[in-house]
Amino acid sequence: MKKNKKNFQILVIFLLLLPYQIFSEENIEPKGEEQNRKRLHIYSTPYTLNRYKYSSFRKRTEDFDLNVLLGITNKFFVGFTYNIGEKSDSNYSFAHRSYIDYRQISEFSNSRYGEYFMFRTQYFFYDNFYGSLNAGVEKGFTKEEKNFIYIGRNIEYQPFSKITTFSNRFFGTMGIGYRKEFFENFIMGIEFEYGIINSGKIKDHYTFDPVYFNGFPLKYIQDLYFGNQYKMGNSEFSVISFYAGIAL
Repeated sequence: MKKNKKNFQILVIFLLLLPYQIFSEENIEPKGEEQNRKRLHIYSTPYTLNRYKYSSFRKRTEDFDLNVLLGITNKFFVGFTYNIGEKSDSNYSFAHRSYIDYRQISEFSNSRYGEYFMFRTQYFFYDNFYGSLNAGVEKGFTKEEKNFIYIGRNIEYQPFSKITTFSNRFFGTMGIGYRKEFFENFIMGIEFEYGIINSGKIKDHYTFDPVYFNGFPLKYIQDLYFGNQYKMGNSEFSVISFYAGIAL
């Protein structure tokens, strides 16, 4: 926790010092040595490599995002990244099995997840190499378990459902990358980012018939005793992205 707090403080310090560095160097450096860049860069990331220290069940979906950056100066760009995330889905699967000849089938579904928005800043410090500081939010989603069917000597429908709500998560990254314009209006690049994403809040809501279960359902008791498997701490992560787009 202390390490994460220290990393956040470093990000804030860099963010505060960056504008002074940008405009001071823009005024000092001879204009003849600058590489003239297009003011608007639009690109997408078709392929990424990522790694999370914790919370591997809830990774950001990095692929096929939209990035739009505007050049405030020839070296300093600001913009955003938007990723639509993964679409909602639903499927049936076998749940906990108590005895060999007994099965329990339930429906598992989740709403759209992994959708996020990120504010980006990029500064070209040498030729086509740039550093970046970014901050964003990942939209929350829900997971639901319902339609429990108990298959044994008879087939029974169990009046039980569980909805797990995941709140929005905030994250920040710092990175270094290389982006080059070619053929006038095309760009290609690669970027490495290191960041921290918070765990967010997780809430469980149960709906069941206490008469049918003669009290509390076994699933509820198990969750109460063992806790929610999704509850983890803040996570460090790293991303290597390869992208291409247009410059206008």
